[in-house]
Amino acid sequence: MKKKHVPKTKENIIFFPGMVEKLLADGLAFAEVNNHIEAAKCFDQAKEHIELDDTILIVYILSLLETNRQTEAKVICENLLKKRSPLFEQIVELYLTILLDLKAYHEVDSVLNKLLVDKRFTNERKKNFLQLKELSGRLAMEQESFLANDTEIISSVDKDRFAIDNFVKLNLLEQEALLQEAFHIESNEVLTDIIDIAQSKKVSPTVQTLALLLLGANGETTNILIEKFGVKKIVNPVSPPSPNAMERIEFIKRHIYGILDKDPSKLQLTVGLVHSHAYALFPFDWEAYSDEAVAQEYVNFVETLFGNESVQPNELYELIKLLEDSTHIIEDE
Repeated sequence: MKKKHVPKTKENIIFFPGMVEKLLADGLAFAEVNNHIEAAKCFDQAKEHIELDDTILIVYILSLLETNRQTEAKVICENLLKKRSPLFEQIVELYLTILLDLKAYHEVDSVLNKLLVDKRFTNERKKNFLQLKELSGRLAMEQESFLANDTEIISSVDKDRFAIDNFVKLNLLEQEALLQEAFHIESNEVLTDIIDIAQSKKVSPTVQTLALLLLGANGETTNILIEKFGVKKIVNPVSPPSPNAMERIEFIKRHIYGILDKDPSKLQLTVGLVHSHAYALFPFDWEAYSDEAVAQEYVNFVETLFGNESVQPNELYELIKLLEDSTHIIEDE
């Protein structure tokens, strides 16, 4: 016999028989057709009268995410995790999605540290957690760097630090900060050094990109040899090859929006990766692949970060993985 929900009394309001059941049924029906605003309203009302079961709560969380109520969804997830819900793995995935959506990267790192020692997850799943941990760690670093640079007063630049032998001894953040400062000073005296940086294989691809953009901004027309990801070309900084990855971003994003329009958190993460990788690729692009193919493979890549093991790697997937690996700090050779 199906167990009936017993409404809680609230002040002197009278609840009609079956009212809560109707709210739940309507909420599920609205969620099914992606009307998450109405679905969330139904669940909002129902939870005032009963304790929602875990399955209903997962649908409720999804509706909250779709209506930009991430903070409320986060609290529900945390309560479910505390009570050791049997739907643990689904809740963990939702919780990580919420934390990424809120840009709570340090919390993501803390959760992943616990999951990496949890025996309920396979080694393959833990590899995905490690990838997500590396990604969130980098996003946290970029977030902190942005906040620090936003308030930092630019001081005089030590030109000796631009010399390639000195430059490669700096860490990634120091290298990027030094080149960013060069955008705001008279940099003619260090242009030769910046050309060396742009051509160096001892710095990260993102630093090569920043150096190349700096040369272009200064009107430098010297042809230089750029080598990244197995591609080698002579490039003129003021007229880089076209199309390049940064020019293609908007077209690729349109296809991603079409695929992930119902999943805003994964949409944000996927678009973030495309931006990051396009910057690393510049002045090159995802050569030989259409915008639609690139968009779909980025969606597939993000799915693997959330535990989808059905994705079949291919050449484009491997390039995306290489791009993701290469955007981490590169040690001196």
